[in-house]
Amino acid sequence: MNNFMKFMEEKFVPVAAKIGANKYLKSLSMGSMSLMAIIMVGSIFSLLGSIAWGPYQGFIISTGLKQLFEFVPKITTDLMGVYMVIGVSYNAAKIFDHEDLAFNNTLLAIASFLILVPLKPIQEEGAFQPDVFINSTYLGPKGIFLALIVAILVTKIYCSIVERNWTIRMPEGVPEQVSYAFIALIPAFIILILFSAIKIGFSMTSFVTANDFIYKIIQIPLQSLASSLPTFIILIMLAQVLWFFGVHGSYATLPLFFPIWIGYIGENTAAIASGKEVPFMYNFGLYNLTTLGGCGTTIGLVIVMFFFAKSERYKAFSKVVMPCGLFNVNEPVVFGMPLMLNPVTFIPFLITPIIVLFIAYFAIKLNIMPAPMGLMIPSSTPPIFSGLMQGSWKLSIFEVFVIFLSGVIYYPFFKILDNQALKEEAEGQVVAEAEGTNN
Repeated sequence: MNNFMKFMEEKFVPVAAKIGANKYLKSLSMGSMSLMAIIMVGSIFSLLGSIAWGPYQGFIISTGLKQLFEFVPKITTDLMGVYMVIGVSYNAAKIFDHEDLAFNNTLLAIASFLILVPLKPIQEEGAFQPDVFINSTYLGPKGIFLALIVAILVTKIYCSIVERNWTIRMPEGVPEQVSYAFIALIPAFIILILFSAIKIGFSMTSFVTANDFIYKIIQIPLQSLASSLPTFIILIMLAQVLWFFGVHGSYATLPLFFPIWIGYIGENTAAIASGKEVPFMYNFGLYNLTTLGGCGTTIGLVIVMFFFAKSERYKAFSKVVMPCGLFNVNEPVVFGMPLMLNPVTFIPFLITPIIVLFIAYFAIKLNIMPAPMGLMIPSSTPPIFSGLMQGSWKLSIFEVFVIFLSGVIYYPFFKILDNQALKEEAEGQVVAEAEGTNN
């Protein structure tokens, strides 16, 4: 065990820490998370419009709410590619130490992204010239990976040009916004000409568009790879091992999956709206089921500690961590108890999320409960409520089961720590009494 921990601390943890601090991954992560409000609103409206209960459907149709519920997703989740390029390019400029360029960088990223989106001219009878329409299919989940690539490329090119002073600098005294507009002029020419050339280049290939190239060569294979049980097991185990060694496992692993999971949301909500099963079950919602109370599914641990602790140490500590655990915040437990580098709790900390995953997998496959929609709800959403927001009361019931299961798994390991604390407190009391007698 000591050799294993030494190897992990010297070889594995530094690599994971570098990955977590990588500016490109941080840009993708921050950009993805900044879209939470858009994703939540669109998905909730989609869910409200798809509740398969006759009287409810009759009510929302007769009142006109059905039209509203169907319209909102079209300008939120169905345009996810556009919002993604905005979120990533804006955050990337700040992460690459050019916050002053963030606004213009975002504008150029949007323009570059739209240049690559296919256009469809339609000539109406009697019209002087055809109307040109943007193919909105490429603005939604199908365009997410292109949006990520464009946002990062534009940011790097823009920042590099500015750092080399290939810009028009205005004299002092010119208003700041005017000065920034002229600074963006040369980068805008270079970037937009470059992406126009890319568009022309792809039009000469069998893919026809950059969107189709990225979608077929990168996005579909990555979605297939991520949508598997082995991949999910590796993700959870890797995150847990990193947490055990004091590295924020979520920050190190989830940025790789956020763009893929966001790509699932549109298709999952569309499937639910049409009364079908969720096509991508390995999503953010399923990951949340394995992290109730925080990493390691520690919600059961804090409840067990609160009700069954005998030592004064853990009685007092449970009053602090119990409220946090109910809202999925468990850094106080990981670093304060601690679970980090604690050999006693390593086994339940590692296996509890995996056990929950397997039970959830079989429950979904046996149609005991539906797969979660995969909404990227706030991580602080408490159990039961999070299940409802993921699309079903059955998921809420499952979360109650997970709380109970987590408590059962952690109980014997916690009692080891609690008994050790009781023994230490008893020994300390004996020493204090002896010192008092001597005095």
